[in-house]
Amino acid sequence: VSDSDVSQYLTVNAKPFSVQSQTGTPQTIVPRGYVLTALIREELFSKALAKTSGGAPSQSEVTAAEQQLTQGASQAQQDKQYTQYGFKASFASLDLRDSALEGLLAQRVGATTDAGPIFQAIENLHLGVSVSARYGSWDESSLALKTDPADGAPSFVQLNVASYANEAPVVPSS
Repeated sequence: VSDSDVSQYLTVNAKPFSVQSQTGTPQTIVPRGYVLTALIREELFSKALAKTSGGAPSQSEVTAAEQQLTQGASQAQQDKQYTQYGFKASFASLDLRDSALEGLLAQRVGATTDAGPIFQAIENLHLGVSVSARYGSWDESSLALKTDPADGAPSFVQLNVASYANEAPVVPSS
């Protein structure tokens, strides 16, 4: 996945924003990282599905899974959910496909409320996901990008972001 692959789903207005997670805690979404995560997950889910007994899903299977997820929402309604945060409308389709593939994989591997079988199917692919340090690091345990400031930095680099925020800038003396 290249930087241009990621950029094609973002507008110049894409900036980090906060939402409430399913547990009710605030969560910051970094659009560039969110798109990269969706692209990686789509690839992982597609490859894992191809290895299941049903093989790669047909387009009609994916479309049916997508329709089940949207519950009758129009394309315009779906697009608006993304464009308000700086994503291009085309990202709505990618994110929906990612979720549909995850659901199909869950069905095929027998995952109900436990995601363990999904993680096992991905792990069985023996694919290493490496991400440029400027994006963060890939977390195999959650199939998501970690974007904390120190993620992706070499182990010998220790970042203390809080201390920098509280210090006055250093101005060189003349």
